[in-house]
Amino acid sequence: MRAGERDLLLMVLAATAGSADGWSYFGIGHAFVANMTGNTVLVGMAVFGHTGDLVPPLIAVICYLVGVALAAFLTRNVKASGRWPRIIFATLLIEAILLIACEAGWVEILHLETFDYSLIELSYNLLLGVVALAVGIQSGAMLQLRIPGIVTTYITGTWTSLMSGLVRFASGKPSNPPRDRQTFEERLLMQGAVLAVYFLAAVLTGWILRNAPSAVGVLPAASALLAAILGLLHGGEISAQPL
Repeated sequence: MRAGERDLLLMVLAATAGSADGWSYFGIGHAFVANMTGNTVLVGMAVFGHTGDLVPPLIAVICYLVGVALAAFLTRNVKASGRWPRIIFATLLIEAILLIACEAGWVEILHLETFDYSLIELSYNLLLGVVALAVGIQSGAMLQLRIPGIVTTYITGTWTSLMSGLVRFASGKPSNPPRDRQTFEERLLMQGAVLAVYFLAAVLTGWILRNAPSAVGVLPAASALLAAILGLLHGGEISAQPL
């Protein structure tokens, strides 16, 4: 698989994270499943009851960390090479299966005919936890690939790398740390593309929540499934050439 197809894969995974974060915060439980910085703040503020509920962000953090640990274990034998190994995409397939199950559970919750609010709350918390687990798996798997300056889930790192790179570019000193100007420019473009896709996925998620709420989980599930299938069909022959 050529580097361009690798870049497409990264954008698909960014769409997974952006849509999952929008779904979880505005649809499930006012907690993020990819943005652990935000959840840490929410948990801290909720300790003394200043804002929100302590439980949803805490569930999201714990389940996300479990997902990262699971992915780290599954990909523990991944070594730096010229290709992304199949185990990475098998791990992403687990994420996709979990998100598909979450979409099915989401539809069931929306059609619950009960006034038992404790049951509804339990259902939402369970759903939030599984979505966070799935996104944690994606983060853990992609971390093993050591892609400098680009993260498809906790997007703050990509924003930071992009702005730092733009300053170096504007100052005429793009060669440190990238090896040459072309590589540096390609990385900046890819960072911008990942951020744009993440944002647009969140926008689309907001539109779906308003107009077809039962289908909101389709976007992250389909994106993760596409990434996994794309990699597995190519037998792991995806270029790991540095960006």
